[in-house]
Amino acid sequence: MSEHRLTRRALMAGTAGTAGAALLAAAPAARAAAAEVPPPSPYQVKPPHQIEAETLVEYLRTLPWGTEANRYKLAGQFPDDNSTAVWGEPGHPEQFRVLAQCSSFVSLVLERTYGPRSATEEQDPARWATKQYFRDYFGTEPGKLFPTAEKFRAGFANAAAIPHFTAVTKPVNLRPGDFVAFDYDEDATTTPYTGHIVMIRERKGTWASSADARVGAGVVPYVFEVIDCTSNPHGNPAASAGAEALYRAFPDTRIEERPGETPGWKEYNGVGYGHLVFYADATTKLFAGYRWGVNSTVAHPVSERPIAAARVYQG
Repeated sequence: MSEHRLTRRALMAGTAGTAGAALLAAAPAARAAAAEVPPPSPYQVKPPHQIEAETLVEYLRTLPWGTEANRYKLAGQFPDDNSTAVWGEPGHPEQFRVLAQCSSFVSLVLERTYGPRSATEEQDPARWATKQYFRDYFGTEPGKLFPTAEKFRAGFANAAAIPHFTAVTKPVNLRPGDFVAFDYDEDATTTPYTGHIVMIRERKGTWASSADARVGAGVVPYVFEVIDCTSNPHGNPAASAGAEALYRAFPDTRIEERPGETPGWKEYNGVGYGHLVFYADATTKLFAGYRWGVNSTVAHPVSERPIAAARVYQG
């Protein structure tokens, strides 16, 4: 076997041989390839409450829907059951359970992450997420255990007055673990709920729709993967033009695909991941509205449904 050795003398003398010629010839190509490398996509730091929420979701996803371990507390149902979320032991998905609504799920995640877990921690100022905290700063209604989504939205809009939270006013500034809440129309009769609240998991770019015009000219439709508890998944592979492919690009874990059946999928409720669009105003870059799913045909401007976002301050 012959071996080509590159030496300083050979290179200076121009007698590097085929190996040296190949190396030198490859240099421009290597530089060109490097110039075409896409920009970096670093892993973003997940705050502790996001880790707790994802742990709950991931274990529940390993269980069949028929176990009913993951359920949304529908209005008018489960009158004798309070919202609850149970984190089991690692490796035991059968111990994990959720029966909650959007706002109670968020409250329970925050309580687990930042609230006292023992009598010795009850006086620890670092363990702030308590029922009293939510009553004092988010106005939990008398007789209720958790604030509503509407109360969270109002609190986030005045985040400067609320300990442990800081406001996020623009969709482009949302980070993993941030919370976004929006009100429903007070005059609406189609839903018994006050609004909705989600936790941001990841920003996925932008996706325009003919529905955008209802929010305003030039708005930017940012797509976010979110963690939430809902009775209505964010989109589905409905049989309309392009909807199936679009849904699969931005899916929801509460949709169970059933190949060979009609319609080929089934909706469930509870906690999970989905995709939601938040609009930024073309001029101010502030929240301008939202779209429930990427393939939703209706968009809601903030003039009808106010939006506010906040981040847990861990400094």
